[in-house]
Amino acid sequence: MGTDSGAIPQNDLREFIAAVEKRGELAHVRDAHWDKELGAVTEVLYRQKVEKSPMLLFDQIPDYPKGYRCAYGMFGSPYRLALALGMQPALADNRKEMLDYFRKQIRKAFKRVPPKIVKDGPVLQNVMRDGQVDMLKFPVPVHHEEDGGRYIGTACGVVTRDPDSGRINVGTYRDQVKGGDLCASYITNGKQGRIQRDKYLQAGKACPVVIIVGADPITYLAGGFTMLDAMPEYEWAGGLMDRPMELIEGELTGLPFPARSEIVMEGEISASETTLEGPFGEWHGYYAGGAQKEPLIRIRRIYHRDNPILTCAASQKPPHSHLFERCFLRSAALLDALEGAGIPDVRGAWLHQAGAGRTFCAVSIKQRYFGHSTQVGLVASQVASVGYVSRWIVVVDDDIDPTDIHDVIWAMGTRCDPKTRTTLLDHCWSSRIDTVVTDKSLPYNSRMVIDACRPYERLATFPKVCESSPELAAKVRRKYPELFR
Repeated sequence: MGTDSGAIPQNDLREFIAAVEKRGELAHVRDAHWDKELGAVTEVLYRQKVEKSPMLLFDQIPDYPKGYRCAYGMFGSPYRLALALGMQPALADNRKEMLDYFRKQIRKAFKRVPPKIVKDGPVLQNVMRDGQVDMLKFPVPVHHEEDGGRYIGTACGVVTRDPDSGRINVGTYRDQVKGGDLCASYITNGKQGRIQRDKYLQAGKACPVVIIVGADPITYLAGGFTMLDAMPEYEWAGGLMDRPMELIEGELTGLPFPARSEIVMEGEISASETTLEGPFGEWHGYYAGGAQKEPLIRIRRIYHRDNPILTCAASQKPPHSHLFERCFLRSAALLDALEGAGIPDVRGAWLHQAGAGRTFCAVSIKQRYFGHSTQVGLVASQVASVGYVSRWIVVVDDDIDPTDIHDVIWAMGTRCDPKTRTTLLDHCWSSRIDTVVTDKSLPYNSRMVIDACRPYERLATFPKVCESSPELAAKVRRKYPELFR
């Protein structure tokens, strides 16, 4: 991907951290406690500084050796995400330009690059087997004050294999420690990892699993990016880097994981044993879904580097430390989906941070025909990148910046007649952690498509926007440059 920019996508967390520190976007924090303080420091900082917050690297955590670290906010700024994706730093100044470049590079140069299986790598510097296994050897945080326990998997990759097709999936699903070698993962209905897992469990078989809890940047991004079922995440990552991902196969399951990972756990998901999992402060900013029985996971191997780094993503009420990259990747996936559906002249899209990267989506279009805006809104409301626990889908004209919440709300307030230009959809894809789902056995929700475009039949006669022309704006900027510094 990085051929135009000369930059290289990052697949080693330590190299990434070194580059971030060189830029001045890394903060070292010492003596913060694993019990609630790590998450609290991160939350308070990001609420104050939002995307100007640094990546946080916690060390000298009480009860743990120096060098056993936790990292938060890996991609919490546009620069850090651009760095991970191999973009030039200048692109980080404009969200739309970042999205356009990312998608342009994928269309122009992306190809599936199969991974390379290797026998050794930094992650094998230390191996715990069977009775040696202890997840609490690492400073696993209680991320939020009312979490049900310590969560080792947040900024992670859960690796499973489809028993029918053999497809390897990497997804980001939370993992709660239940003992030294026991944990449980919540995977919502409809996710690829859940579908694969349930095929094993419904056949009465344990599901082999690998959980990467010290993830390299590219693997973490791949696990969170919405892609077609036919596209394996490791091959997508290889295409992004224009070189094969180097993977090691687990001793027990044969499931592959990146050789430059920090911490990897290997085991199996039980078909017969369950344990309570949750509650956990989730992406929307609530402790929703409560505690529920989930299949027990028994860990039998842990592989880790010397002085390992646990990668963490503590969600709180927005804004929070891992929201920007989620908004970015889901927006890119939405644009790909709309283009793939054959819809013309979609000019931009953004899933807003205020909607926790899911519940408020804006799409801009150049209207070409009657019903164009309705078509875009309905399709956008259901594709995978938006369909899960969505709430509001707003379609705007191409003079509106979909990444600017003020612009979007202005269009809603001046171009949308609520009686005639909104569409309510029911029985849509949701989850037990959805705050408006009251019957957890029926995880449906409703959502609204808001057509905030000027009516197609009134494009020529709709009142003209009151703003300076680009020519006049450029003239006054040149005349009074000191005002605009």
